[in-house]
Formats: sequence, C-alpha cells, structure tokens
Amino acid sequence: MSTVKKSRATLIGVVLAFLIPVIGAKLVLDQNWYQGAVTNKGTMLVPPIELNQLNQRLPAGWRVAMRTEQDCGAGCQQGLYAINQLDIALGKETERVTPIMISAQAPSIDLQQTPLVQAVVDSQLAAAVASIPDQHLFIIDPLGNIVLYYPTHADESAMRTEAKNILADLRTLLKLSKIG
Repeated sequence: MSTVKKSRATLIGVVLAFLIPVIGAKLVLDQNWYQGAVTNKGTMLVPPIELNQLNQRLPAGWRVAMRTEQDCGAGCQQGLYAINQLDIALGKETERVTPIMISAQAPSIDLQQTPLVQAVVDSQLAAAVASIPDQHLFIIDPLGNIVLYYPTHADESAMRTEAKNILADLRTLLKLSKIG
C-alpha cells in the first residue's frame, strides 16, 4: 500500500471516529429511543397551575397542601397525617414549609390529630386548585405555582411510601431554591 493510500485511510478513519458517535446520537434522539431521567417522584404539572393573586391568601413560603371537600375518608386522614409528619421530618428546613388543607367550606374533620396542618377555607382558592384530584397532596412554591402532586392512600404503608417521595422531592426543591 502506498503512503498516499495509507494517509487517506487514516484520514477517513479519524473522520469516521468522530462522525459515527454524532450520527448515532442524532439517530437515537430523533427516533425517541432515549428516555431522559426523571428525578421527581410526584406528577409534575407542565405548565404549573398559577395561583396569582390567590397566593396572598396562603401562608408565606413553601406549602404542602391537600384539597378536600366535606368528606374526609381514610385516605384523607392518612394524607393529613403524612403532611403533618412531613413538616417534622424536614428538620432545620421546617421553617420554610407550611402544611395546609384547602377546602371551600369549613371542614368537618378535627385537626387536633394533626396540629401543624392549617385549614384554609376559601372557595375561590379551592376552585383554582380543582384541576388537581380531590384528596391529593401537592406542593405550592413561594411564588404561587403548584408544581407537583401526589395521590393519598388509605393503606398506612402505601401512604408512608408516598410521604417519603414527597419528602425527597421537597428536600430537592428546598435545596435548589433561593426563595421562600
């Protein structure tokens, strides 16, 4: 083989060494063969629900909330207990988060079992968050955006697992957030 042919073969080999990974990556992304990693455990709302002026009716800072109607079954009670305990589990970050229960009418449930949960009775606020299923837990940022929501469970062990998911997401949000 002559030196010219060796030089061309080397050049073609070097060009292919750089082009093949780029072409392969483009093909993988275009064909949707790659699913990006998801770090949140809850259901993310895209776009988030914006509370705008209604945000002023809520306590300041981050809020973990549950919307409920008059009837509060086992899942609702487990959810309230979870957000009460969640506030305790945050440790030094507990000052930044307020657990709340949003309802259109005065709730019939006794909140003495969950003393950290604040009841917010506001029909406009309850209507604004009505797109989130009833008795689901959700996170509201200090700017009034509902970003993630989670189901409640009547089963204590399933609710405990869900509470760990909320805690993990909330810790991540608080760590990355400079507000609230």
